[in-house]
Order: sequence, then C-alpha cells, then structure tokens
Amino acid sequence: MAKPNISFGFAKFGTKSGQSILRPMIPVIIKHNDKEFKTYLLLDSGADISIIRKDILEFLEIDWKTIQKTGKTQCADGETSEVGLINLEIVISERNTTWSEDIPFQCFLTEGKDPDPPLLGRHPFFNRYRIDFRMGYTDDPALGKFIIYKEEAKRDSKRFRAR
Repeated sequence: MAKPNISFGFAKFGTKSGQSILRPMIPVIIKHNDKEFKTYLLLDSGADISIIRKDILEFLEIDWKTIQKTGKTQCADGETSEVGLINLEIVISERNTTWSEDIPFQCFLTEGKDPDPPLLGRHPFFNRYRIDFRMGYTDDPALGKFIIYKEEAKRDSKRFRAR
C-alpha cells in the first residue's frame, strides 16, 4: 500500500510589482486557542525557520507586541528587525489525509516588517516530512508540483557527519 501523501501544484503569487509568479505554496489552517486562519505558506527550503506575519497573529488575537524578543535578524530589504518566537498549530489537508503540527514561527517585532508571503521553513517541518518537487510536466518549465510524505525512518544522527 502506498504511503499517505499530500500534493499541491505551484500556486500563483502576486508580487509588489504586479507580476504573478508560481511558487510552492501550501494551503494551511493556522490555529491558536479557538481561532483559525486559512492562508498559504511558502514552502521555503532556504529558510531556517518559519516566519509569520503580524496581521495573522492579530486575527488569532495574539498581541505580537508582547512576544518575548529572542534576537535580531536581517530582513529582505537589508535592514534588521528584532524577532520573537511563537508556537502555532498548522493543519495541512488534502483528500482524505490531514496532518497537524506544532511549528515555531518567528515574528518580526518591528513595525512595517513582515514576510510576504509567510514562510514554512526547514526547522522542524523538513525533519518531520519529506518533500519531493516535480517539474517538467508541461511545456511551461515554471509549472510544477510538490508532494509531501511523513518521514518514517531517519538515519542515526550520531552517525551523520557534515562534509
């Protein structure tokens, strides 16, 4: 029997310049207490950690100004912002498969700084799931899809050595 998986085609994302580009976007529900927010997260293998926007936190009735500062980070515009971490539940669902995960999200604590779109980064999602990107199904090289599988077996981390 095949392992349960969830697959999505790349989704159109509008840029600030008005262009539309295709990105690996995951439709999710972000939960906190009794509030739910439906959105798309950009699956970003280049991001160490997930990043959430302040407007989503406000919808979930989380006062982002009270989040404990954990450090600073450099934003895409080259400026720095203080950041904090908050754990939120995300739900990913397609067909008859639903997965729920607690994910630590980084939040920029500086006014006017937010990721667009919010990001689902490597830690801890890529440790728990395997993601296969599939490209070249059409004449358009930008079209693609990605398939997510729950990670079932891992190598012993003590035997792994970085090169």
